[in-house]
Amino acid sequence: MTDDNKSCPLNSSNGLAILIVIGIVAIGLLAVGLKDNNITIESSATDNTISVNASIEMEIDPDIAIISLGVSHSMATALEAQDAVNIAMNDIVDALEDLGLTEDDIETSSITLSEQWSWRDDEYETTGWRASQTLTITTTDISMAGEIIDVSVENGANDINGVTFSLSDESEKAYRILALEQVGELAKEKAEAICEGLGVNLGGIKSVSESGVYYVSYDAEEYDLKNDASSVTPTVVISGSVSVTASIYVVYYID
Repeated sequence: MTDDNKSCPLNSSNGLAILIVIGIVAIGLLAVGLKDNNITIESSATDNTISVNASIEMEIDPDIAIISLGVSHSMATALEAQDAVNIAMNDIVDALEDLGLTEDDIETSSITLSEQWSWRDDEYETTGWRASQTLTITTTDISMAGEIIDVSVENGANDINGVTFSLSDESEKAYRILALEQVGELAKEKAEAICEGLGVNLGGIKSVSESGVYYVSYDAEEYDLKNDASSVTPTVVISGSVSVTASIYVVYYID
């Protein structure tokens, strides 16, 4: 046999080793390729849902009346002005207590004392002092609002700031809960009606968001306070209803 015809036979052990090396290299290259290209495999499922907004507004009779009134006087000196206001305020409080109101029903909401000025002959000069004091009176008998004003005026009040009809803390809490219950029922009714129209079944709740519960007191208009200090005709204060609103956003599953 010549050198040209010589060959190196591939025995079984050598061939197996070469195949293993080739396989390792191939796997390594594949792994490098996957890493470089950030190839990921993930699965996701989309929920079938329906979203509804619901809101309600309730008109409720108030159970408290809040009256704001006061006294103000201008005098030559600060002491005279403050003394005049103090005398009137003491008389007013005594008269209100005679009506059956207590110290818890009456509170001082503001006290002011200021020097008064005017522009004369190209300069400011003092013209005296002005003192004022304001009371906030709360009553659960809203029919007494007019009488409270009249008694106060008879005893020296000369500032009537207004009357607000509102809810007590207990009533406010109760109506907030009731409003949320009713708006929840409304949201479910709306979702059921939509699902019936679409021919799908309403499932459980995925999420709920509350937009808030608010109430608006009723402020008696100026023309409802028909009286003046010299009149003997009783003041008539016309009450109105309190508005309570609630809103929610609900997402339901459907199938």
